[in-house]
Amino acid sequence: MAETLWELNNVSLGHPAARRLDEVSLTVQDGVTAVIGPSGAGKTSLLNLLAQFERPSSGEMVAHLPAGDRRPSLAWVPPDFGLWPHLTVRQHLDTVQTTSRQASHISDLLDAFGLRTLADAHVGRLSQGERSRLSVARALCCDPVVLVMDEPLVHVDPTSLDTYWRTIRDHCRQQDTTLVFSTHSPESVLREASRVICLDRGHVSYEGELETLYVNPPTQQLARLLGPSNWFAADETAHWLPDHEGCTTAVCVRPDWVRLTPANGAGLRLHSSRSVGTLVESDVEHEATNDRRTIVHRPGEAQLVAGTHVLLRLCAVLLMCLTWTGCQSSVAGPELPVTNTRTIKMPSDGSSVPAPRSLTVSPDGELYVLDNAGRVLVYDTEGTLNREWRMPAYDVGKPEGVCVLSDGTIAVADTHYHRVVVFTDEGEVLRMFGEHGEEPGQFIYPVAITRDDSGHLYVAEYGGNDRIQKFTEDGAVVTTFGSFGTDEGQFQRPSGVVWLDGNIYVADAINNRVHVYSDAGEYQRTIVDSAREGSVEVNYPYDIALGPDQSLFLVEYGAGRVTQVDIHGNLLGRHGSVGRNAGNFYTPWGIAVDQEGRIFVADTGNHRTVELSL
Repeated sequence: MAETLWELNNVSLGHPAARRLDEVSLTVQDGVTAVIGPSGAGKTSLLNLLAQFERPSSGEMVAHLPAGDRRPSLAWVPPDFGLWPHLTVRQHLDTVQTTSRQASHISDLLDAFGLRTLADAHVGRLSQGERSRLSVARALCCDPVVLVMDEPLVHVDPTSLDTYWRTIRDHCRQQDTTLVFSTHSPESVLREASRVICLDRGHVSYEGELETLYVNPPTQQLARLLGPSNWFAADETAHWLPDHEGCTTAVCVRPDWVRLTPANGAGLRLHSSRSVGTLVESDVEHEATNDRRTIVHRPGEAQLVAGTHVLLRLCAVLLMCLTWTGCQSSVAGPELPVTNTRTIKMPSDGSSVPAPRSLTVSPDGELYVLDNAGRVLVYDTEGTLNREWRMPAYDVGKPEGVCVLSDGTIAVADTHYHRVVVFTDEGEVLRMFGEHGEEPGQFIYPVAITRDDSGHLYVAEYGGNDRIQKFTEDGAVVTTFGSFGTDEGQFQRPSGVVWLDGNIYVADAINNRVHVYSDAGEYQRTIVDSAREGSVEVNYPYDIALGPDQSLFLVEYGAGRVTQVDIHGNLLGRHGSVGRNAGNFYTPWGIAVDQEGRIFVADTGNHRTVELSL
């Protein structure tokens, strides 16, 4: 599962009258992240902060960069290339190459970036494109753990870009290098990135999965950042997309998802068409309203002529998009009957406002919240903060799982310290158990914890040793079960666990499943499997909670919603979508349900806890 490398909390950069970044809060994870936005959006300013070339004017930025084994933690490709005028091309690479690399590595990079014939040239002899390629080659040559590139290869001949990007891609995969890059090129983002950060005038307008932004952009402006699209407001779908008039929100239709086909009586008439590369722009009029718009689409099987009546035919992938954006369908399912919503504010920690990650409710109704400042926060039933305390240590990472034990003590899965910590309800440490390792009783990253009626604890962990371990309350190992993988009963980040009537229900986040094991460790069945026809579809179920009616509640990190299913996996209801407003969740991390059926959501990306009453 992705690890957080940088956390920015209310970070600003620049003079108050001319902020380049303005109260930015976000996380940057390992993997490949693209930073996009119009000119002047703040992309270079953000990357300058990540590379520690600049420091925040206000707010807090915490880096969790891994220490490389004979590798530098970070390499930076700045927008002005940062080359050394007194060195030749080859000397640039000689200077940074790690001792563990073979001598042929430099020759390979010179060949890959078309610089061999310029190996003895100084910077002054190089063109802008050649300097751009050298700057990237130098960064790769030093084998960093994290690579930050500000508009790399911006001056390079477009016909050669694919070749150079392939070299970058292959290097990052082979060396397990995290890549963060800024660009104006939608093609580069779609081809290379898995996550994306969108900036606009110093503010974050989107942060999350690339696929989500491509399929379901919140606004037309954000849609354009990833290339051509057709944007239909909610009140336009009835006549432009008549088969989908139940939609209640705007719909983004990418060119690949739509075809124009002849259709008598369709009510749409073609005025003109023109080819734009591999796409076609067609001016179409809705005859009943005289509305006219340009549709961007792929060519159809037959060339259409002006005056032809046409139909906008949508391919299957759009059905998924419409489900996400609020259209009524059997896949989306019924809406949860939410009667009241309340936001429980996170207390500040110095100049920043941390975000909640995990939560649970005690039998007497107290809400326990873990945040990404390493705090345990305790709220009463009215949402008032009663008390708080810090974890014993939190510099290398924050905890992600909490539960209340039968005697009222509090057990926390201290994720990055590879242990479980048990507190009194006032925050005094009573005991700890666990250490780093893969043997029974050891942990890689313990991330979720629950208990059964007999007092046994069940701890889920990830990090390649994905499994569930069962302990006595004193920390003695009883059994372990499950393993890493995608096969039946296997996990990829088991991130939530609950116990019910002798069974353990496990939210298998990356595999988008919910498994059932007996509490003795025997695999029983999988009740939710997004890859299985007929099953409820979920998008990164990060946590699971048990309702008073013995139904199960999932919080979906990728879809920004709460999903309720029964113990057989049948869909009962859903609530929420990705966003920053009321009714939205942004990368929600945890969920809990109290005895009255109130649902509490750790709305992590929005730095708030949300209470839902049904």
